[in-house]
Amino acid sequence: MIARSLIRRTLAVGVMLATTAAMVVTTQQPAAASTLTLNATVDCLNVNYSGDTRDWYASYVSVGSSPPSYGVTMPYSSMVANPVNHTWSFTISLPGGSTSVSVSAICSGGHQYDQVGWTNGPAISIPSSATTLTATWGCSTQQVYPGPYITGCSAQSYSYS
Repeated sequence: MIARSLIRRTLAVGVMLATTAAMVVTTQQPAAASTLTLNATVDCLNVNYSGDTRDWYASYVSVGSSPPSYGVTMPYSSMVANPVNHTWSFTISLPGGSTSVSVSAICSGGHQYDQVGWTNGPAISIPSSATTLTATWGCSTQQVYPGPYITGCSAQSYSYS
């Protein structure tokens, strides 16, 4: 008699635990995407078309996102040159949970004093539902008199999917 009562109680507890687990599993919110695909284009807007082709394409491109803090310098082997408009295009994966992304570049390769580029505008905000971001950054070079040339980049256009 005691054994049957113990078995019934054990079964009742087991059914209750299984029901609770099933409710927790079915009521959880969907997880954020584990990664975000970034399809990017970087354009040196004020290139030197009068003979110095080193200014046609950025000589340095870096992508940064947050949070978590993430940054990568793009190797030339990962970028595709577009000779029609002298832009670099590339695709990378950003860490899951990224809420913003920005690009910096150097478009002053034809000048004697090159400096690292910087972001010249707000980062692009990334909604949590996005899995792909397609964006174009425009970068302009200017001289800091009497010093070096610097390049600032800002987002020109972007879309999510």
